[in-house]
Amino acid sequence: MIRYQSSIKWLLSILLLTVCCNVYAEGSFRDAVKNGKVNGELKVWYQTNDRSTGGHNFLDKENSIFDAGLNIGYTTSPWYGFGAGINFYAVDDLGANGNIANNSAHRIDASESVAWLGEAYISYKKSNTAIKAGRQNINSPLINSDDWAVFPNSFEALWLQNTDIKDTSITAAYITKERKIKGDTFEDFAGDNGSLMLGAENKSIPGLALKGYYYHIRSASNIDSFYFEASGKIKNINIAGQYLYFNPDGPGADSTNAAGFQISSKIGLFDLSGAYSRVGTGSMMAARFSDGGCKTPLYTQTISGDGDIAGATDTNSIKLTAGITPIEKFTVSLSYGYYDHGRASSASPGNESESIELTMKYTGWENITLFAAYVNSDHNGVGGWKG
Repeated sequence: MIRYQSSIKWLLSILLLTVCCNVYAEGSFRDAVKNGKVNGELKVWYQTNDRSTGGHNFLDKENSIFDAGLNIGYTTSPWYGFGAGINFYAVDDLGANGNIANNSAHRIDASESVAWLGEAYISYKKSNTAIKAGRQNINSPLINSDDWAVFPNSFEALWLQNTDIKDTSITAAYITKERKIKGDTFEDFAGDNGSLMLGAENKSIPGLALKGYYYHIRSASNIDSFYFEASGKIKNINIAGQYLYFNPDGPGADSTNAAGFQISSKIGLFDLSGAYSRVGTGSMMAARFSDGGCKTPLYTQTISGDGDIAGATDTNSIKLTAGITPIEKFTVSLSYGYYDHGRASSASPGNESESIELTMKYTGWENITLFAAYVNSDHNGVGGWKG
C-alpha cells in the first residue's frame, strides 16, 4: 500500500515540478490560467416521506430532508498538454432544521455549514493518451461518482485513458481514497490497500456497443470482479444485456453472479422499457464498491430499490417504465419495480419488495433544472428507504 501511494505522490510531485519550473520560461502558461473556465452550480434539495416512525408523517420536519448546495470550480486551458482543475462544494440547511426539515442528504449537522475540496487534480494529454492524478470524479460500472444527492462522492486516484485503437477506449485507474456522499472526509478506499480498475469500451460494429471492466479490490478479502455489457439497436428497438461477477477471496466466502436484460422503444408519444435481472446466491450483493454499495448498475434498479434491494443476493427482479414528454424539455416518467427475494437473500429472505416511482424533470430554463419525484416503496424495512 505504501509503495502504491508513494508512486502517486511521486507522480504528482513530478507534474507539479514540471509546471512550476516552466512558469517563467513560457509566457503561454499565464494564458492557460487566464483562459481557463469557471463553472458553478446551485442546488436545492427537499425530500419528505410518510414513514410513521415515532408518530411522524408526510411533510413533518422529522421525516423531511433539506439541503442547499453551492459548487464552484475552475479548469485551466491546456498548456503543453498539462492542465489542472479544482472544485469546491458547500452545503447548508439555510435554517430549515427545526422548521421544515430536520435531516440532510449529506448528514450535515444543523449548526454547521460544511465545505470541502471535492476535486483537485493535475492532468496531462498527449496524442490519444490522457492522465489525471489527484481528487476527481470517476465514471465506471462498479466504482462511480453518483449524483443522486446534492453532490457526488469523489475519489483520490490515478486515472489513465487511451484511444489509440479505433472506436475503442481503454481505461486504467488506481483508487486510494473516497469521500462518500454521507461522509465528511476522504477515507481509505477498501481498507488501506487501494483498488485497481481496468476497462475497455468498443464501438467498432455499427449499432453495437461493448464494454468490459475488471476490478481488484485490495480489501481484507481481495475481491476480483468483472462487469460486461453489450447494447445495440434493431430498427427502433434498443436491446442491452449485462453480466456481473464478484469473487471475494476470504474464508468461507462464495462468489456471486448477476445478469440483466433490458429492452426499450418509443411507441407513439411514449418511451417504454422493460428490464429483468437475476442475482444469484453468494457472499456479496451485486452493488457498486463505491459509496458503501448503496447503488447498483443493474437495469432493474430504481430510486428506492437499489444496491440493497435490486442488488440483493438471491433476488429476481423486473422493472417497467413508461415516459412521455408532453411539452418540450419536460419529461414525466412512471416506473414499477418488483423484487422477489429468495430464502438466501441478503435483503428480506422469502419476501417480496416493490417500488412505484413517478418522476418529473424540466430543463427549459437556461442553466436551471427542476426535478421532482414521488416514491411509494414496500421493502419490508430493508434499505435506505425502509419502506
